Amino acid sequence: MRCREEIGACGRVVVTICVLACLASIVPAAHADQNDVVVRVFRVEHAKVAEISAAIQPMLSDEGSVMVQPAKGRLTVRDQAGVMTAIAEVIERLDQKPSSFRLHVELLEGSTVPISVAGGHQAGQRLKKMFPFKFYRELGSANLGGVTGDEISVELSEGFRISVTVLDHRLEPTAFGIPNQTLRLDLHPLVLEREGSEGAKEILRTRVVLSQNQEVVIGAGETEDSEQGLVLIVKALPEG
Repeated sequence: MRCREEIGACGRVVVTICVLACLASIVPAAHADQNDVVVRVFRVEHAKVAEISAAIQPMLSDEGSVMVQPAKGRLTVRDQAGVMTAIAEVIERLDQKPSSFRLHVELLEGSTVPISVAGGHQAGQRLKKMFPFKFYRELGSANLGGVTGDEISVELSEGFRISVTVLDHRLEPTAFGIPNQTLRLDLHPLVLEREGSEGAKEILRTRVVLSQNQEVVIGAGETEDSEQGLVLIVKALPEG
């Protein structure tokens, strides 16, 4: 019996030491070395918790984990202190207050031969240099507005529809690693469809990043030497 009691006591001591060792390995981030495992709770104010979680998952080390609480807008992350620093920077960049935006979109049909129908468009030198088309007509235009995070869809003439999700890339890193503080709009995805007898047909799906007052011109045709094609012009307008 005495031996059993001593073994039992030793067992309790071992268990206690193990528990203390585990607790010691999880320390506050402010007092941790780069390889120490820390736990930090992040409060997400503006973005969706699930989207933030998806963005940081690839950054986790083998020791890392994340617990999501969408109802409370919280993420509990456990990982090495060095990894936690990078995760905190990403969460701060993504959890931005939505920004207002205004876009102008214009859809043109281009042709190498004269277009005899109404709606002729006087193409500038820029279009003539970019595409083989000499003649253009406008298929429709629209002004879009809202706040980043919105999904917008607008119908133009002749069954064409433009759909876009607008995101905010205010802190997108530059080639030199210095954050660019100006607002950039990430149109992702930007989709052009046309309704036909067999339903909607997707003509174009792309991604566009625009600074304020910047204009992007996108061409779409069956082949590079097509006699006809579509030209989509997207411009980010000043706020207000």
